Amino acid sequence: MKKWKHTLGAAVLAASLLTGGVAFAEGEEAEAPVAVETVDEEADREAPVAEAAPAAGEEPAPAESESTVAAEETPTVGLPNPYIEYPDVPALERAIGFPVLYLPNNFYALYHPAVHAFSIAGQVADLRFKSKADDSTITLRTALFERVRTKDISGFYGVEWTTQHAGDVKRTKVDIAVTPNGTKVVRWSAGRFVFALALSGFDDNAFKSVLKNFVVVADRFAHKYRNFTLNKPKKQNKDAAAEAAAAPAQETAAAASPQETAAAASPQETAAAEAPEAAK
Repeated sequence: MKKWKHTLGAAVLAASLLTGGVAFAEGEEAEAPVAVETVDEEADREAPVAEAAPAAGEEPAPAESESTVAAEETPTVGLPNPYIEYPDVPALERAIGFPVLYLPNNFYALYHPAVHAFSIAGQVADLRFKSKADDSTITLRTALFERVRTKDISGFYGVEWTTQHAGDVKRTKVDIAVTPNGTKVVRWSAGRFVFALALSGFDDNAFKSVLKNFVVVADRFAHKYRNFTLNKPKKQNKDAAAEAAAAPAQETAAAASPQETAAAASPQETAAAEAPEAAK
């Protein structure tokens, strides 16, 4: 049963990564989600379902066939959008339950803070950065392998990957691909984590430097969080909070003085305790 759940989760994540809303933005920052129109008039009167903006560089959707048009004429249920934006990285980390790789220190001046912080199907963190000096962009993705069960979270398929050394001391092996519009995509793993980078607006020399910096930081990150514990589900968190709130009351009762205990006793208990004394 557990294996089946992993397989289903991987299929859902793969479908999310394949949609236009979750592929890396190439040469431009992601736009805010837009509303999707439905063909059912009844559904039109309800709130529209949000859909993430399509990424640049992705192949256009094929022309609709007659069967597709016919299928759209029947009422359909809107699918949930796997692409959710959060106000900042800490909020994103709290939502997905694991730490997220961020910029190397020497990139803060030009790229901090992240322009967008997304989660993809609640499994992949997707951060978007845009240079303050030019049009270069960085998209950085982080995921836990034990959750996604894949080492490719890049969102790019049908590209030619080559394995190279990242240029760091450990000679980390990474897979690199270049899209038709020149965006450089990298995927690799370290410890429990898998990562992906998409760099737009960087020449070859700058790309090598950026790649080395991110791989080194990712290695340190994976080592630091090698034993971290995933956040508990919300229900468990509530139970834990209730237990924590009850603990001080129990400790207070246990530490109460004999006088306080006697004062709190019921009249019946007090009378029962005084009876032997009266008999003496």
